Amino acid sequence: MRRIGQTVRWWMEGAPGRQERKKYLRLYEQGEFEEAARALRDALAAAPTDPELMLQVANLSRFGLLPLEDALPLLRNVISKAPPALARQALIHLFNLLWERKGAEAAMAWFPHLVRESEKSPRLLLRAAALANEAGQTTEAFDLLARVGRSDPSALSSMGYLDLILAASDAGAAELPQAPRARALAAHLARFEGRFAQMIAAASGDVAVVANGPSLLGLGLGSAIDAHPLVVRFNNHGSAPGSVDLGERTDIWFRPTEFTHVPMREAPPPQLIALTGCNIRNRYSNGLQLLEPYMQAGLPVELVPTPLYKRLFAALDASPSAGLIGLAWTQDEIGRKLSPGQVFGYSLGHNTSAVSHYYGKRHTGSWPSRHNWQAEQAFFQSLMSEVISA
Repeated sequence: MRRIGQTVRWWMEGAPGRQERKKYLRLYEQGEFEEAARALRDALAAAPTDPELMLQVANLSRFGLLPLEDALPLLRNVISKAPPALARQALIHLFNLLWERKGAEAAMAWFPHLVRESEKSPRLLLRAAALANEAGQTTEAFDLLARVGRSDPSALSSMGYLDLILAASDAGAAELPQAPRARALAAHLARFEGRFAQMIAAASGDVAVVANGPSLLGLGLGSAIDAHPLVVRFNNHGSAPGSVDLGERTDIWFRPTEFTHVPMREAPPPQLIALTGCNIRNRYSNGLQLLEPYMQAGLPVELVPTPLYKRLFAALDASPSAGLIGLAWTQDEIGRKLSPGQVFGYSLGHNTSAVSHYYGKRHTGSWPSRHNWQAEQAFFQSLMSEVISA
């Protein structure tokens, strides 16, 4: 009834923002996400007290289409004033944003709101436990594990927060059947920790970093790429035997943990697989399950360092692309800016806030890209020893 009353009042007030909402939907369906975001913000300006619009606009921050500092007050407003169901959505979005972008300590400010006695969702309680564990609040984390264990033991025994599993098991705070698997995985990851830095040092910084943009096509630079002692590539890269433009070798392969969009390759594995994803050991509810296949296959894997992610989030106000992560990490380890002669295939200028170009093809989907390409282009130039076309 409350929703019906709100709708009636909205119409009686002249349906503020109605045309802007229609424009937003039309643009979104056309894949014009950046323009759609502007229309949605215009709709909120016309109806500034609409909590659903506030949440919709705040959600744009996931895709680099709204600054985080603009999203936070909107979310806090929805949490304090909206009906319970909507307020809960905003709360979850707020703490996930803060945890990803600013770290566990910042997200812990909302911990009391997450774990009220009325909260029954094991999934949310386990997420709060993982957050508390990373923030060093182990007592609170273990109390939540016990709470979930009493209400839903199956949720406790199947959760995959890697570092939470290890901490609880080592402290004897919970009997977790997945603990031996977590220990084996942690040992496997430890074998390769620091390997990226070691490989960069062994090559004396003579590294070819090869992105997947269209700028390499037709230039015949494959042999120049492969002449470097170390070659870094990303995601569904196009290197293959006999490739004149892209080259053949891959020594370090940056890729996501999941296999859906970036499948594993049948060719011999590279010397190192660098797995992208912010804070996989703590933030990923299925981190154990995602990382285990790499251990089972005996693959050399190292996780992208969380401090690097935090630095890039702060600079871009959006999720960084794999290509920028690899370039920034390489530059960090070399300790100097990169020369144009070792950076290939970066075509950031071809991208918009929502559309990516790989090998000259335009890629769109039902969701905007999470990357702020304009900010990435500026950051890319800051890593180079001289300005180059990107």
